[in-house]
Amino acid sequence: MNQRSVSDRRRAIYSGLQEFMDEATVLKAVKHWENRYIDQPSLALQRFVADICQTQDLKEKRSAILRSLIKAMSQDSATLLADPRGSDTESMAINPVSASQAFAELMLAMMSQLDDELQHKLRIDLFAALRQRQLPLPTLEALQRWLGNRQALELGNASPALLQKLLNQYYVLLCENIGPVRADKILASGVRRVQHEHPKLDVFLDELL
Repeated sequence: MNQRSVSDRRRAIYSGLQEFMDEATVLKAVKHWENRYIDQPSLALQRFVADICQTQDLKEKRSAILRSLIKAMSQDSATLLADPRGSDTESMAINPVSASQAFAELMLAMMSQLDDELQHKLRIDLFAALRQRQLPLPTLEALQRWLGNRQALELGNASPALLQKLLNQYYVLLCENIGPVRADKILASGVRRVQHEHPKLDVFLDELL
């Protein structure tokens, strides 16, 4: 699978899913592939298909979807649909700095809905939990500065997949401290705030949620 260019592999994913999903769902699946599986071997397609087939209808078609993707991956480039990312696709990888900014803004939007005491507790609990995750040292140090001194969060080129794990960890802590119902409301409100105040980050929010 990795013998082909990123553009050709993205075109294969896009082409192979066409008969099973509407355009918006296909594009969302392509984005998920870019985020999680772009550097993975062809065997990872099985996990990718399991990820994107969440409805009952798609679950029943998982085998057919997998066969379609494997077939598309082996097709000549000339037979595939155009790259959904446009012409200059090789330079259009996910911008990790923007993903990091979206993460930071969402975390701040969620924390701002809590009182100072709970904010402080959750920051401490989050850092304690993250120390167990064997994070890259620069990421751990940036989080330590942010959690300890409330400095601006600068995670540089942390991958969307890593940022998603960090957000999930914070959400788990929220649920444990205030319950899942209120945690869901805080997350939803935080997303709306970032979408309103930073509309250009909306696409990167999709990578985190």
